[in-house]
Amino acid sequence: MPEIPLKLQDSIPVSKVILGAGGGKIDFSLTGDITEIDETSSSVKLSFEGNFNPMMAMMIKGPITKFLETLNTNLPVALDQ
Repeated sequence: MPEIPLKLQDSIPVSKVILGAGGGKIDFSLTGDITEIDETSSSVKLSFEGNFNPMMAMMIKGPITKFLETLNTNLPVALDQ
């Protein structure tokens, strides 16, 4: 699977970040909705949306799922620093 650079498409400070493909033929967006829990913590809901033909969808389902699982695991660690 080739690397796909991410590009910031839109953001709302402290509540939403939308990333998209920075080039290539794959059209998708990755949205992070940030919700404040209290003064020192928040939650992030990641949403992936893409428009793919059935063959491409089958090929990228595994890598995209693994990528989102990795983000889910590493995001709390990165934000604690």
